[in-house]
Amino acid sequence: MNYKTTVILLSGLAGVVPSQAREHHETTIVLRLPAPPAAAFPLFGPVRETEWSPHWSPRFVFPPEPTQETGAVFTTRKGDTDAVWVLAAYDEAALRITYVILWPGMCATKLDIALTATGDGATEATVTYRQTALSEAGDRYVTEFSHDFPRERDHWEQAISHRLLALRKK
Repeated sequence: MNYKTTVILLSGLAGVVPSQAREHHETTIVLRLPAPPAAAFPLFGPVRETEWSPHWSPRFVFPPEPTQETGAVFTTRKGDTDAVWVLAAYDEAALRITYVILWPGMCATKLDIALTATGDGATEATVTYRQTALSEAGDRYVTEFSHDFPRERDHWEQAISHRLLALRKK
């Protein structure tokens, strides 16, 4: 199923029927991390992200126990509502993770994370958000996110690198 089909289906599930073109943005950051991909990869999963992101607190719906496996469903709090996350792909061999996220009434998102070895024992992580607004408020959010997210690159890189260096010392 392609991304546009997923957005249309999720929009229907959220009770939103697209009546006009909504904002859609694709935003990418590239991180350079001081560890091989095998060490960095799990830190992008829903369970291990808590090791470098103190405010990350997913609540698992399926399975009930936290897991980093394809098919996991969990929620995160966004303002007064929950965003629903589906771990659509967690492929350790290909070093790729895909999330599909629905924030009802706001936006539908596909988050792709791809890791590659840099040849010097480090990792390059490409993080891409593809977001489509579901409302006027969503239009504003998606536009603001596309401008603000690139500014998060240094924070993400430092937080993940700090965790990877701490793991190396153990």
